[in-house]
Amino acid sequence: MQATIEVAGRPLSRSFRVSFMTTEVVDVVVLRLTGPDGAELGLGEVSADAGHGQDSAVYAEQASALAARLCAEPPADPAELDAVLRSADADSAARMLVEMAFLDQLARQAGMPVWRLLGLPEPGLVRLMTTVPIGEPVPATTGPLKVKLGGESDESLLRGLVGAPGQLILDVNGGWTEADWDRLRELVCPLRPAVLEDPVADLELLPRIRADLPGTALVLDEPVHDEASIGVAARVAGGANVKLMRVGGLAAARRGLDTLAAAGATRMLGCFLEPPRAIAYAAQLAGECEWTDLDGHFWLTDDPTVTEYRLDSSRPGIPRIAP
Repeated sequence: MQATIEVAGRPLSRSFRVSFMTTEVVDVVVLRLTGPDGAELGLGEVSADAGHGQDSAVYAEQASALAARLCAEPPADPAELDAVLRSADADSAARMLVEMAFLDQLARQAGMPVWRLLGLPEPGLVRLMTTVPIGEPVPATTGPLKVKLGGESDESLLRGLVGAPGQLILDVNGGWTEADWDRLRELVCPLRPAVLEDPVADLELLPRIRADLPGTALVLDEPVHDEASIGVAARVAGGANVKLMRVGGLAAARRGLDTLAAAGATRMLGCFLEPPRAIAYAAQLAGECEWTDLDGHFWLTDDPTVTEYRLDSSRPGIPRIAP
């Protein structure tokens, strides 16, 4: 078995703006496993967004070295693969990339989808929230609506959300200060958002915000960068947005979601601006969460934005997002 790495820039179909940056292009890093005859045995894909400090060259270098090690001594099962990856000195996204490719290989070899190989329940309908980046108009929808805040137009945006149908998720990406919360709380509280994500960077302010919004789930995203920080988020906020690229892959995310469940905390499964294969890979855990925020591929493809999709597991390996 041989591993090859490819890196290519992928322009977004439209700009994606949050409180601290605007993304126009991401790099997609592909790890392909092939047999002696050149046939594909496994395939992994992740993205890299420089605005998040993600470095595709580092991912490619680390994943290449780790994959070469595993090609020399292929893991016999997912547990053996996970043990190698947990001990590896590599970025979480590089570990996820390697995990994807080798789990895909093991599942294809076993003639089953990855979720079945891992003993996960069959993924059902993956229900999404409609994400609205800063600067885009809020669409008319009755489904869950995730509105990005932390910009100069927050006050007018919040006023415009009064009476909006469906559940509201407000995502500030840590863009508010204590003064901002003092100024905006009287607009936020009447909206009764279902979820408030990363309202402030200063976590010491969270108890006050939680007290102001007793019926709202508070979820941390930006401070969640590994499995240990998921436990911290459960304690200080009562919820976390778990992203596979941040924690190291499917197995690590599953452990993190179990940690949240044991603490009675809100479980959200999230993503970056990632290719469809990476999104489908994460969506195998959708049944383990209260919220699935897995629409990051829409900015990389020409696919129409939808509010729900299913995974096609008719072929072994990583499922595909069903058209």
